[in-house]
Amino acid sequence: MPLPAPLARVLDAVQRGAPTRVHQAPAVRWLSVPQLVRTAFDVLQASSFAKYADKRETMATNPREFYRLPAAGAEPRDVVFVDYVADTGDGFDATFATARCLTGAASPEAGPDGRGPRADLLVFGGDEVYPVASALQYEERLNKVLRTASSLDGVTDLPPVMALPGNHDWYDGLASFRRNFCESWVQRDAPAGDGLVAVPRAEQRDDVGGWGAFQSRSYFAVQLSPRWWLWAVDSQLDAPIDAEQLSYFRDARRHLGDAKIILCTATPSWLEAERAGRGTYSADADSPLYTLLWFVDRVLGHTERHRIRLVLTGDQHHYARYTCTDPAPSPSGTEPFGPELVTCGGGGAFLASTHHLPERLSIALRPWPSGSGAKAGFARGTCYPDIATSRAIGRSRFLSAAWRNGPSLPLLIGVVDVALFLTFLLHWPFGWSRAWQFWVTTGIVAVLLGLYAASGADAVRPRRRRQWATGLLLTGHTLAHLVMAGAVAAMVAALVADPQRPPWYGYLLAMVLLVVLGIVVFVTYLHVADRFGCHTLEAFSGLRIEDWKSHLRLRVSADEVVVQVIGIEVTPSARHADDLLHLVPQPHVVETFRVPWCGGGG
Repeated sequence: MPLPAPLARVLDAVQRGAPTRVHQAPAVRWLSVPQLVRTAFDVLQASSFAKYADKRETMATNPREFYRLPAAGAEPRDVVFVDYVADTGDGFDATFATARCLTGAASPEAGPDGRGPRADLLVFGGDEVYPVASALQYEERLNKVLRTASSLDGVTDLPPVMALPGNHDWYDGLASFRRNFCESWVQRDAPAGDGLVAVPRAEQRDDVGGWGAFQSRSYFAVQLSPRWWLWAVDSQLDAPIDAEQLSYFRDARRHLGDAKIILCTATPSWLEAERAGRGTYSADADSPLYTLLWFVDRVLGHTERHRIRLVLTGDQHHYARYTCTDPAPSPSGTEPFGPELVTCGGGGAFLASTHHLPERLSIALRPWPSGSGAKAGFARGTCYPDIATSRAIGRSRFLSAAWRNGPSLPLLIGVVDVALFLTFLLHWPFGWSRAWQFWVTTGIVAVLLGLYAASGADAVRPRRRRQWATGLLLTGHTLAHLVMAGAVAAMVAALVADPQRPPWYGYLLAMVLLVVLGIVVFVTYLHVADRFGCHTLEAFSGLRIEDWKSHLRLRVSADEVVVQVIGIEVTPSARHADDLLHLVPQPHVVETFRVPWCGGGG
């Protein structure tokens, strides 16, 4: 009697000596004070240097290669499969769960052997590691995870890898990204005569956990089939597109024929349009959306912009799709412009909320010189998790941020509350209101909390609503800390006055209460602010949720691209079992949609 497929794989892995235990990098503690300081320093440093030195320009010395599937030595096929994953390399469990889906060990389309089909190409859509790129982080948080998954499942015919850098990959100046993904070209032959390079064989690709990368630059163009190309554009840290990259894609355009384009970007810039409310949004010249529109105009122009049928991005750690309901007409009479806009950043990083995503977007094409005042309208489609689930997660889990980010944040907030507590206690019961120490301390705390509230309300539109939100959050947060510190001071004063208890008892209890209640007040503030549309990133990053992962499987044929959204609602955890063979996710299909080769909108 044959063994069940999962048990057979367990025995096979043990017999092959595959690693069933490995060092597991924990998820980043995003609200840890040391982590916040390090990340802020790295972001400031990277942003400053990026203004004066563009590393993309140095890659112009690397070969200018355009790629084509299938890989060298493989038979051409009518249908090509591409896996798209973004925002990986945070905690081990979530990235490993996604990797097992990519190897076919866990699949919603598993065959009799318990395995699913593997793709012809794996595309990483940005932010391959967290919190900041380095050679060690790539090895520990990405390469080792991929290597463990493929070795555990005995997979040898792994798909080749291409990667687009996101902002976290750029925080070290792209040095580690280039080392990990962009150096295999030194051991390859010159490009083919037609200018297209077949995806190299495995032995000619960079390792990347045994999967193999082959690109020569941080941006790329690959022919998936005669009628479909995939372009990936590197926008650095929301910087303008460099001249060499523009020239590269203008050359790539000459190879298109009648093909259409799947465009990969590093950020969902279309969400800027939320700033316009119900009106039509016209992007500012220094915004990521303007950069995207400017790129399309410079490379394709108004006569060929309709070639872009699908735009993929990550950066936001959820899945969301916007379908074009009002495509922009073409002045030349060709097909209108109305691509599907897809965000899928669920490859392994913390879950981000979906309940703040706008229902509709209206985007002016005025940044294009050839735009002629045209605009395109989009409607929100499927989200994962859905809107109701996202809200429920915020309501039910917000307190967990109090203890899931280490002791540094509670201690820091405790220090602030101790200062308030002492100003009450030293002038108790009624003298505190006339003491200058109280008002100075309260003023300093109010200024700090006000600056923090203003930073979180930056995305709120219009301006008057943002000012009201900042004022309400500042007032409520400050009063909450004052009331708490005053209540603890009253309790300690009563305890110290009791001769039956030693004085240190009251002070010790006060310190504990101030630390515990202080962090509870803070995470409650984040939850309330999230309801106002403020601090939406911090409200969920502090929860460190590793469930609701997602990635895409693209089925590319001559007439259409069928996109299958694969979700993992519960990420298996190694907290109680080090044996990796038990970490088998249960993926399911969130939705399937089609992108036809021709047409103006979804």
